[in-house]
Amino acid sequence: MTGAIYVSRHGVRSPYPPGGVGWPKNGQSWEAWTSAPVKRANEFGMTQNAFETQELTAHGKTLVKPLGESAQKAWAAAGLEVDCGRVKTYADDSTRDVQTARLWLEGLGCASNEVDVANGSLPEMVPILSDDFVQPNGICKVATEGQARGRFGGDVDALTAAHARGIDEVQIALEMPSDADACKDLPSDVECAIASFPYEYDAMPWHGLFGGPLYYAQYFAESWMFEYLSGLDDFANHKLTPEELVRLYGLHVAIMGFASNYFNSRALGSALLAYVAVSAREIVRGHDANVRALFAHDTNILYLRHLLDLDWIATGWPMHAAPTGGALVFEVRGQAVRTVFRAQSPASQHSGEGTVDEAVLVIPACGVELCPVEDFVRVVAEAVDANCLPADLREALIRGVSVREDVCTGMRPWLMVLGAFAAAAGGAFIAIANERRRRAPSAASLLAATRRGDQQEGLALVESNPLSPDGV
Repeated sequence: MTGAIYVSRHGVRSPYPPGGVGWPKNGQSWEAWTSAPVKRANEFGMTQNAFETQELTAHGKTLVKPLGESAQKAWAAAGLEVDCGRVKTYADDSTRDVQTARLWLEGLGCASNEVDVANGSLPEMVPILSDDFVQPNGICKVATEGQARGRFGGDVDALTAAHARGIDEVQIALEMPSDADACKDLPSDVECAIASFPYEYDAMPWHGLFGGPLYYAQYFAESWMFEYLSGLDDFANHKLTPEELVRLYGLHVAIMGFASNYFNSRALGSALLAYVAVSAREIVRGHDANVRALFAHDTNILYLRHLLDLDWIATGWPMHAAPTGGALVFEVRGQAVRTVFRAQSPASQHSGEGTVDEAVLVIPACGVELCPVEDFVRVVAEAVDANCLPADLREALIRGVSVREDVCTGMRPWLMVLGAFAAAAGGAFIAIANERRRRAPSAASLLAATRRGDQQEGLALVESNPLSPDGV
């Protein structure tokens, strides 16, 4: 093993309060939904400000260092001795993402390393690490209401019915009174129940694009999960067992499935996946920054899951959950990429043990555990949407023009070899990009045309190099 690209969700945070877009006018607080006591900052071991800004909980902080320690040990066993001088770390600009990155570096043995934050001082990393940044070109867009409804057939009553058991169990655990303030938004002749609320399209990816019964129920289930993962024993008003809580967390997984649909994943995840692919190719070619760690959100990981058509079951979690501290890791081994999902189980997080489990994944379009890097690049090139990439990357891939190293300091590792990326993926990627500009009679003829055009511009298109049996 010679390097890795580590894409992680932040650690355990405090819950967001109900309210804002997608919530009922009279359902803008916990108290509007429940008669039970509401958890406060001190119960999570947090200051009021840290609690209100969803930073890592006190217990959550203790769980991150073991993630870094586990990565260091696993990589050393595979032949990669971490050199802190070669580790580059980026975080989205949420405080919890930065906190997670720093604590993870401490566990990795690189506590003195800097964390580069994707914000105004490093704007070129924003499209890569943000989970809601859309290229402002009028072409790259998240799912429309029609597209979002088309993912489940459009019948919202059927959607509620499909999750009726879980929604009802959340309502019982919530101790929602029959005259809850939230129900003032409902007609007087309608039962005061979570399932009675209408669905409204709000275009919020983390809402699953709709406010409504499924979103409200999963919100409370996820909030209780944060209580449990923070080491609290009185989670969910003492109404649920850990096993029941995990099952109800499946409501959150369902919402996140809608959030990371085909359209959203291409619009919001293409830049991150392109970064991963170019980084893998750079590491194969001996680039100095051979460990690149990125800290963001569950949505970011789930965009990658959808784009690469990955499946996983992390120990103790529902299928496709991207839990706190979970990471999708792309290990560079010889001339190939090995994809794994690393996470701590709910019980391990609750107890503070922090044991990390690993699931080895196969990218279907590649078909093998060790995906040759040239094949990996091609798979990525076919999965991403060229219109949803930053302009420098998109144009470099289409035209085969390398971008100077000093153009974007934050993206230096991946911009340095854009020409190489285009050489590896140029035909497929350019075919996809140009096909959006003009519909050609056939993909094959378009591909041939773009190859001829690229050759005229001096871009040498290369085929995948055969690998030796040991992958080096």
